[in-house]
Amino acid sequence: MIPIPTEQHEIKLCADHGAYTATGRELLGKVLWTYCPQCVADRAEKQRKMDEDQERYKFEQRVKDSEIPERFKDRTLASYQATSEGQKKALAFCEDYASSFSTIRKTGRSAIFLGKPGTGKTHLAIGIGLEVLRQKQGRVMFTSASRLLRRIKDSYHKGSHESEREAYAVFTTCELLIIDEIGIQFGTEYEKNTLFDVINERYENLRPTILLSNLAMDEVKGYLGDRTFDRMRENGGQAIAFTWGSHRGAQS
Repeated sequence: MIPIPTEQHEIKLCADHGAYTATGRELLGKVLWTYCPQCVADRAEKQRKMDEDQERYKFEQRVKDSEIPERFKDRTLASYQATSEGQKKALAFCEDYASSFSTIRKTGRSAIFLGKPGTGKTHLAIGIGLEVLRQKQGRVMFTSASRLLRRIKDSYHKGSHESEREAYAVFTTCELLIIDEIGIQFGTEYEKNTLFDVINERYENLRPTILLSNLAMDEVKGYLGDRTFDRMRENGGQAIAFTWGSHRGAQS
Protein backbone atom coordinates (compact mmCIF):
# COMPACT_ATOMS: atom_id res chain seq x y z
CA MET A 1 0.00 0.00 0.00
CA ILE A 2 1.11 3.53 -0.74
CA PRO A 3 1.33 5.40 2.54
CA ILE A 4 -0.97 8.39 2.96
CA PRO A 5 1.18 11.48 3.49
CA THR A 6 0.73 13.04 6.88
CA GLU A 7 0.09 16.73 7.29
CA GLN A 8 2.66 18.96 8.85
CA HIS A 9 2.08 22.42 10.22
CA GLU A 10 4.62 25.16 10.55
CA ILE A 11 4.61 28.87 11.16
CA LYS A 12 6.01 30.67 8.14
CA LEU A 13 6.58 34.33 7.39
CA CYS A 14 5.11 36.20 4.41
CA ALA A 15 7.00 39.34 3.42
CA ASP A 16 3.71 41.14 2.78
CA HIS A 17 1.33 39.76 5.42
CA GLY A 18 3.49 38.46 8.24
CA ALA A 19 3.23 35.12 10.01
CA TYR A 20 0.80 32.41 8.93
CA THR A 21 0.32 28.72 9.58
CA ALA A 22 1.37 26.66 6.58
CA THR A 23 0.28 23.10 5.93
CA GLY A 24 2.78 20.72 4.37
CA ARG A 25 2.48 17.30 2.75
CA GLU A 26 5.40 15.12 1.74
CA LEU A 27 5.54 14.14 -1.94
CA LEU A 28 8.43 12.15 -3.44
CA GLY A 29 10.59 12.92 -0.47
CA LYS A 30 9.86 16.65 -0.56
CA VAL A 31 7.48 18.62 1.64
CA LEU A 32 5.13 20.91 -0.29
CA TRP A 33 3.88 23.85 1.81
CA THR A 34 0.75 25.93 1.32
CA TYR A 35 1.22 29.59 0.47
CA CYS A 36 0.19 32.60 2.48
CA PRO A 37 -3.64 32.51 2.46
CA GLN A 38 -3.87 36.28 2.09
CA CYS A 39 -1.54 36.22 -0.93
CA VAL A 40 -3.68 33.45 -2.44
CA ALA A 41 -6.84 35.49 -1.82
CA ASP A 42 -5.22 38.63 -3.27
CA ARG A 43 -4.18 36.80 -6.43
CA ALA A 44 -7.67 35.34 -6.80
CA GLU A 45 -9.22 38.80 -6.41
CA LYS A 46 -6.78 40.27 -8.94
CA GLN A 47 -7.67 37.51 -11.42
CA ARG A 48 -11.38 38.09 -10.78
CA LYS A 49 -11.01 41.79 -11.58
CA MET A 50 -9.00 41.00 -14.71
CA ASP A 51 -11.69 38.54 -15.84
CA GLU A 52 -14.36 41.15 -15.09
CA ASP A 53 -12.52 43.83 -17.07
CA GLN A 54 -12.05 41.41 -19.96
CA GLU A 55 -15.74 40.50 -19.95
CA ARG A 56 -16.70 44.19 -19.83
CA TYR A 57 -14.44 44.90 -22.79
CA LYS A 58 -15.94 42.03 -24.79
CA PHE A 59 -19.46 43.23 -24.00
CA GLU A 60 -18.60 46.80 -25.02
CA GLN A 61 -17.17 45.45 -28.27
CA ARG A 62 -20.37 43.51 -28.95
CA VAL A 63 -22.39 46.69 -28.33
CA LYS A 64 -20.12 48.65 -30.66
CA ASP A 65 -20.51 46.02 -33.38
CA SER A 66 -24.30 46.22 -33.00
CA GLU A 67 -24.19 49.87 -34.19
CA ILE A 68 -26.44 50.99 -31.35
CA PRO A 69 -26.01 54.80 -31.33
CA GLU A 70 -23.95 56.28 -28.51
CA ARG A 71 -26.98 58.18 -27.18
CA PHE A 72 -28.90 54.95 -26.62
CA LYS A 73 -26.24 52.66 -25.14
CA ASP A 74 -27.59 53.15 -21.62
CA ARG A 75 -31.22 52.33 -22.57
CA THR A 76 -31.55 49.14 -20.56
CA LEU A 77 -34.79 47.44 -19.61
CA ALA A 78 -33.96 48.14 -15.96
CA SER A 79 -33.71 51.90 -16.62
CA TYR A 80 -37.13 52.11 -18.34
CA GLN A 81 -39.60 53.93 -16.08
CA ALA A 82 -43.01 52.28 -16.49
CA THR A 83 -45.83 54.13 -14.72
CA SER A 84 -49.00 53.46 -16.71
CA GLU A 85 -50.57 50.03 -17.18
CA GLY A 86 -49.71 50.14 -20.88
CA GLN A 87 -46.06 50.88 -20.16
CA LYS A 88 -45.89 48.10 -17.56
CA LYS A 89 -47.33 45.60 -20.05
CA ALA A 90 -44.89 46.72 -22.76
CA LEU A 91 -41.97 46.41 -20.33
CA ALA A 92 -43.15 42.96 -19.19
CA PHE A 93 -43.33 41.82 -22.82
CA CYS A 94 -39.79 43.04 -23.48
CA GLU A 95 -38.40 41.46 -20.30
CA ASP A 96 -39.99 38.13 -21.22
CA TYR A 97 -38.76 38.42 -24.82
CA ALA A 98 -35.20 39.08 -23.70
CA SER A 99 -35.10 36.41 -20.98
CA SER A 100 -36.53 33.75 -23.30
CA PHE A 101 -34.50 34.74 -26.36
CA SER A 102 -32.79 31.34 -26.55
CA THR A 103 -36.25 29.82 -27.14
CA ILE A 104 -37.36 32.65 -29.44
CA ARG A 105 -34.22 32.05 -31.50
CA LYS A 106 -35.56 28.58 -32.30
CA THR A 107 -38.87 29.92 -33.64
CA GLY A 108 -37.87 33.28 -35.11
CA ARG A 109 -40.74 35.02 -33.30
CA SER A 110 -40.63 38.70 -34.22
CA ALA A 111 -42.36 41.84 -32.94
CA ILE A 112 -43.57 45.25 -34.08
CA PHE A 113 -43.59 48.29 -31.77
CA LEU A 114 -46.09 50.98 -32.84
CA GLY A 115 -46.57 54.43 -31.36
CA LYS A 116 -45.93 58.13 -31.59
CA PRO A 117 -42.37 59.51 -31.18
CA GLY A 118 -41.08 59.67 -27.62
CA THR A 119 -43.17 56.80 -26.23
CA GLY A 120 -40.19 54.54 -25.47
CA LYS A 121 -40.18 52.17 -28.44
CA THR A 122 -36.46 52.64 -29.12
CA HIS A 123 -35.57 52.43 -25.43
CA LEU A 124 -37.30 49.08 -24.95
CA ALA A 125 -36.12 47.58 -28.24
CA ILE A 126 -32.51 48.50 -27.48
CA GLY A 127 -33.02 47.23 -23.93
CA ILE A 128 -33.86 43.83 -25.43
CA GLY A 129 -30.82 44.03 -27.69
CA LEU A 130 -28.47 44.87 -24.82
CA GLU A 131 -29.82 41.99 -22.75
CA VAL A 132 -29.36 39.57 -25.66
CA LEU A 133 -25.76 40.77 -25.95
CA ARG A 134 -25.24 40.46 -22.21
CA GLN A 135 -26.54 36.88 -22.30
CA LYS A 136 -24.14 36.12 -25.20
CA GLN A 137 -27.08 34.89 -27.26
CA GLY A 138 -25.57 36.07 -30.52
CA ARG A 139 -25.08 39.20 -32.59
CA VAL A 140 -27.51 42.12 -32.54
CA MET A 141 -27.80 44.80 -35.21
CA PHE A 142 -29.64 48.12 -34.78
CA THR A 143 -30.40 50.29 -37.79
CA SER A 144 -32.98 52.66 -39.19
CA ALA A 145 -34.89 51.59 -42.28
CA SER A 146 -33.27 54.46 -44.19
CA ARG A 147 -29.73 53.38 -43.27
CA LEU A 148 -30.49 49.78 -44.18
CA LEU A 149 -31.88 50.75 -47.59
CA ARG A 150 -29.05 53.19 -48.26
CA ARG A 151 -26.33 50.68 -47.35
CA ILE A 152 -27.71 48.03 -49.66
CA LYS A 153 -28.27 50.55 -52.46
CA ASP A 154 -24.71 51.89 -52.08
CA SER A 155 -23.37 48.37 -52.62
CA TYR A 156 -24.60 48.55 -56.23
CA HIS A 157 -22.19 51.38 -57.04
CA LYS A 158 -18.94 50.72 -58.81
CA GLY A 159 -16.07 50.84 -56.35
CA SER A 160 -18.27 50.08 -53.33
CA HIS A 161 -16.27 48.68 -50.39
CA GLU A 162 -18.77 45.82 -50.01
CA SER A 163 -20.77 43.68 -52.41
CA GLU A 164 -24.56 43.44 -52.43
CA ARG A 165 -24.28 40.02 -50.79
CA GLU A 166 -22.08 41.43 -48.03
CA ALA A 167 -24.41 44.37 -47.44
CA TYR A 168 -27.41 42.06 -47.12
CA ALA A 169 -25.47 39.72 -44.83
CA VAL A 170 -24.98 42.52 -42.29
CA PHE A 171 -28.73 42.49 -41.70
CA THR A 172 -29.67 38.88 -42.43
CA THR A 173 -27.10 36.91 -40.42
CA CYS A 174 -27.30 38.56 -36.99
CA GLU A 175 -29.38 36.74 -34.37
CA LEU A 176 -31.53 39.83 -33.67
CA LEU A 177 -32.22 42.72 -36.05
CA ILE A 178 -33.91 45.92 -34.83
CA ILE A 179 -35.12 48.27 -37.58
CA ASP A 180 -36.23 51.73 -36.45
CA GLU A 181 -38.33 54.35 -38.29
CA ILE A 182 -40.29 52.01 -40.52
CA GLY A 183 -42.57 53.96 -42.85
CA ILE A 184 -40.99 57.42 -42.97
CA GLN A 185 -39.48 56.59 -46.37
CA PHE A 186 -41.17 57.00 -49.77
CA GLY A 187 -42.82 53.60 -49.93
CA THR A 188 -41.32 52.76 -53.31
CA GLU A 189 -41.28 49.25 -54.74
CA TYR A 190 -37.51 49.19 -54.19
CA GLU A 191 -38.02 49.85 -50.47
CA LYS A 192 -40.75 47.22 -50.15
CA ASN A 193 -38.78 44.61 -52.09
CA THR A 194 -35.55 45.25 -50.21
CA LEU A 195 -37.21 45.06 -46.80
CA PHE A 196 -39.03 41.92 -47.90
CA ASP A 197 -35.76 40.32 -49.01
CA VAL A 198 -34.13 41.08 -45.65
CA ILE A 199 -37.08 40.02 -43.50
CA ASN A 200 -37.88 36.98 -45.61
CA GLU A 201 -34.34 35.62 -45.39
CA ARG A 202 -34.41 36.13 -41.65
CA TYR A 203 -37.84 34.46 -41.51
CA GLU A 204 -36.59 31.44 -43.45
CA ASN A 205 -33.62 31.06 -41.10
CA LEU A 206 -35.62 31.59 -37.89
CA ARG A 207 -33.89 34.85 -37.04
CA PRO A 208 -36.18 37.27 -35.16
CA THR A 209 -36.69 40.90 -36.17
CA ILE A 210 -38.13 43.84 -34.23
CA LEU A 211 -39.63 46.70 -36.23
CA LEU A 212 -40.32 50.16 -34.78
CA SER A 213 -42.73 52.59 -36.39
CA ASN A 214 -44.60 55.80 -35.65
CA LEU A 215 -47.41 54.64 -37.94
CA ALA A 216 -50.67 52.91 -37.08
CA MET A 217 -51.00 49.18 -37.72
CA ASP A 218 -52.83 49.52 -41.07
CA GLU A 219 -50.30 52.08 -42.28
CA VAL A 220 -47.38 49.80 -41.39
CA LYS A 221 -49.05 46.91 -43.16
CA GLY A 222 -49.63 49.12 -46.21
CA TYR A 223 -46.01 50.27 -46.22
CA LEU A 224 -44.45 46.84 -45.75
CA GLY A 225 -46.87 44.94 -47.95
CA ASP A 226 -48.83 41.81 -47.04
CA ARG A 227 -45.96 39.37 -47.59
CA THR A 228 -43.56 41.13 -45.23
CA PHE A 229 -46.22 41.91 -42.64
CA ASP A 230 -47.43 38.30 -42.53
CA ARG A 231 -43.91 37.04 -41.89
CA MET A 232 -43.53 39.43 -38.98
CA ARG A 233 -46.73 38.10 -37.38
CA GLU A 234 -46.04 34.39 -37.87
CA ASN A 235 -45.13 32.04 -34.99
CA GLY A 236 -46.86 34.30 -32.48
CA GLY A 237 -45.26 37.56 -33.59
CA GLN A 238 -46.95 40.43 -31.74
CA ALA A 239 -47.64 44.08 -32.40
CA ILE A 240 -47.25 46.19 -29.24
CA ALA A 241 -49.12 49.50 -29.26
CA PHE A 242 -47.42 52.37 -27.40
CA THR A 243 -50.57 54.44 -26.91
CA TRP A 244 -49.41 56.86 -24.20
CA GLY A 245 -48.01 60.35 -24.73
CA SER A 246 -44.42 61.30 -25.34
CA HIS A 247 -42.09 61.44 -22.35
CA ARG A 248 -39.06 62.55 -24.32
CA GLY A 249 -36.84 64.71 -22.18
CA ALA A 250 -37.00 62.29 -19.28
CA GLN A 251 -36.28 59.23 -21.40
CA SER A 252 -36.87 58.15 -25.00
